[in-house]
Amino acid sequence: MLLEAENTVVTEPNCPGHAETNLMRHASRQLAPEVLATATLYTSTEPCPMCAGALYWGGVRRLVFCVSQPALYALMPPGAWALDLSAREVFAHAAGRVEVIGPLLEAEGLEAHAGFWS
Repeated sequence: MLLEAENTVVTEPNCPGHAETNLMRHASRQLAPEVLATATLYTSTEPCPMCAGALYWGGVRRLVFCVSQPALYALMPPGAWALDLSAREVFAHAAGRVEVIGPLLEAEGLEAHAGFWS
């Protein structure tokens, strides 16, 4: 089964509406915990600490991402809001293991973000 979600921070008044939290909300309503435990979440950008927590609490145990947080933050203007804590660091403090794969194809992934911050 394939589920998709998008970021709704800008399109709705939804400050925690990152794509990963939106997807986990949707997935946890549709899929049993044993299915989520075998799922892989693919995302364009490394999840922030909030989103990493949503993956963990939702039971997803594999994450694949394209753009790393440091690469994304390098595009942001000075003083922009950022939580400098990688998904790997969040998961390192978790009781259960979450496999993290990425960044993958980061240069290509950054092209999608470059126009937003300029």
